[in-house]
Amino acid sequence: MTLLNARVGNLSEGDAHLAQALADSAALSLMHWSTEPACVDDVITRVQSAVAAKTALEIAKGMIAVYGNIEVGEAGRRLTDYARHHRVSLADTAHALVSRTMDPTVIVGDPHGS
Repeated sequence: MTLLNARVGNLSEGDAHLAQALADSAALSLMHWSTEPACVDDVITRVQSAVAAKTALEIAKGMIAVYGNIEVGEAGRRLTDYARHHRVSLADTAHALVSRTMDPTVIVGDPHGS
């Protein structure tokens, strides 16, 4: 993956997170890439599915970070711990958060103490 920047210098924190999310999505897609897909549409479907799952995961981590006023890395750990503890897939947990069928307080508790 090549990352090009129009400015000289370090990336902003937001741009760095976006670049990492894109790199993670690319890596995830490649990990699930079959060397001999059944058909061209199968490859496209797999890539789209992997990108959608990774996108939901990154959005869910961001939601938890903002809601709980914590770092994105910590939000990811809490999300992973929740999924593991409740024996549900990480993708399903992220999707539930993004689709608003799961309340973020389930993951981070109530940051307002109420």
